[in-house]
Amino acid sequence: MQKNAPSCDISNLKRENVFDVSKAKLDEIREKAFSQIVEEIKNSSNDIDLVSTPSIFKTQIRADYYDGKVEGLNIEIMKKLDPSLLVFFIDDLVMVRARVNKDALRAKLGLRLKDIAEWRESSLKIVEDYVSKTKAKSCPLVFMIFARQHPISTFVDLVLGKKPRIYISYHITGQRGFKDIQRFMSKLKTSFVCIDPYAIKDWQIVKAYDEAIEKNKNRVIVITKGTDGKIKINRLSLDETEEAIDLIRSQIVERDLEIIANAHATVVYHKSKTPSYGVMVEVFHSRTMVQKPVYVLYPFKARLSPFFENYVNPENMIQGDRDVQKMEDTLVSKLKKDYKNWFTLSSMCDK
Repeated sequence: MQKNAPSCDISNLKRENVFDVSKAKLDEIREKAFSQIVEEIKNSSNDIDLVSTPSIFKTQIRADYYDGKVEGLNIEIMKKLDPSLLVFFIDDLVMVRARVNKDALRAKLGLRLKDIAEWRESSLKIVEDYVSKTKAKSCPLVFMIFARQHPISTFVDLVLGKKPRIYISYHITGQRGFKDIQRFMSKLKTSFVCIDPYAIKDWQIVKAYDEAIEKNKNRVIVITKGTDGKIKINRLSLDETEEAIDLIRSQIVERDLEIIANAHATVVYHKSKTPSYGVMVEVFHSRTMVQKPVYVLYPFKARLSPFFENYVNPENMIQGDRDVQKMEDTLVSKLKKDYKNWFTLSSMCDK
């Protein structure tokens, strides 16, 4: 946009003054910028062209921006770009909040946790509205909500589109560590794009809030780990967390179900005898709402609940009191053998 601003009579467009420009003028600059991008893509010899932009910017409330929101994208722009893959990046709310508060320009906005959750929700809505309008196309748009904490290699595989996408469902509540699931996913990654729901850790906010309520604390302590591996302790007031908690909880569910709808299969790593509400809902949604194949690893002698088994084909269940790593290998081999016959893959243009 900086490159196109002078042709629209704005000589010195900068981050600090961009929203001092009238909405009409900013829309004109944005349209020119995206038109140029579209032309560059048309003339490109690249196999893949990536376009990255926020779908919504936040600004201080002012005359032309009375709601404090500025669209970075809209339906018409996305129609012009006509992407074959649309990836909506997200990050942990508390990590976004920390970055915003460190930024001298954004810190002036005084964004609370709920503001950031609402910002994310409205940003996602623009993208989802566009996706819903493309479903009638013969080759449906591939859409994925993708957490920033995923490995870069997973994003590369997602963009290349050569590997089937699988949603990894597993117990999160009450678990002390996730070494087993990480080992299992490392085995799968050679052949599949593994979407890990716990790569976004908004659940930590829910857990920390519940703990604060139980212990009558007025502070909510959320521990996060950045992509640089550094651990950070985030201290939130109970009031700030409480006003956002309902939205955070609903976003966790809606996001995971949306990811399942855009994966080719759901794989459950059920290394717990205790049932999980989340896992059960994900299995039910996979089979009944979006018709995805479901595979389960359950390393125990006793069978799972008949209500659970009802939604899993027996041949897709790897069960028994055996060495768990050998069971993992068995399931990985089965997935590699089966995936070419998944109707979710054969009916899509990204096979």
